[in-house]
Amino acid sequence: MGAKAASLLTLLGGGVWLLDEPKPVVYVNEGNHLLSAWPSEAIGGGALSPECTFWNQSVVFSSEMCSLFVVNRAAAAYQVAATRAMRCTAAFGTECVLSPEIGLAMPAAFLYDYSTSSMRMLIAPKLMPLESEQTHVRVSPPDSDGITQTRTLILNQTVAVEYLDGQTKSLHQRRLEADEAFCVQLLRLAFESTCWQSLD
Repeated sequence: MGAKAASLLTLLGGGVWLLDEPKPVVYVNEGNHLLSAWPSEAIGGGALSPECTFWNQSVVFSSEMCSLFVVNRAAAAYQVAATRAMRCTAAFGTECVLSPEIGLAMPAAFLYDYSTSSMRMLIAPKLMPLESEQTHVRVSPPDSDGITQTRTLILNQTVAVEYLDGQTKSLHQRRLEADEAFCVQLLRLAFESTCWQSLD
C-alpha cells in the first residue's frame, strides 16, 4: 500500500481521521463474485499492467463473503491471489496488499516476505488480546498523489493475530509489528464490522 510500506505508513502526529464517519458499503466485485477477472491474466494479456485497485478509505466492503465456507474457497485461490499481490507489489513498490485491491472478496492481507521473496496470505486475521502502544499513522493509496487521499489513523504499533495461512491452509498465531501490524488493521477497517463478527 505505498511506494514501500515504510514510506506509505509514515508515523506522523496531527489530525486523526474519524473512523466512525459512515461510508458506503460496496461489493468488492461486480456481481458479488469471489474473484474478479483480470484482462492482464487472459491469453495475450501479459503485456498489460496488473489491475490493482487500491483502497482509498472512501468505502467499506460488504460482509457477504465473510463466512467459513468462503474462507476455505479463498484458501483454494491462494496461487492466483498471491501472484496478483506480487504483481501489485512489483508495480507499486508496496509490501502490503489487501484482498479487495486484487479483486478477492474474502478478507485477507498479503505481506511481502523478504526471506522467501514471496507473499504471505493471512486470511481473516483475528486480533488477539495484546497491550500495545498506539501511534498516529498517515496512510495513502500507493497509486495516489500522496496528498489528496491521505488519512491519519490511530493504530496499534503491535498486534497479535490468529489467521488461516493461504499457502499451508493451517491456522497460525503470530505477533506483528509496525508496517505488518498496520496492514492487518487496515484490512479490518476496509470491511464492515459485521464481517468480523461472523469470522472472529
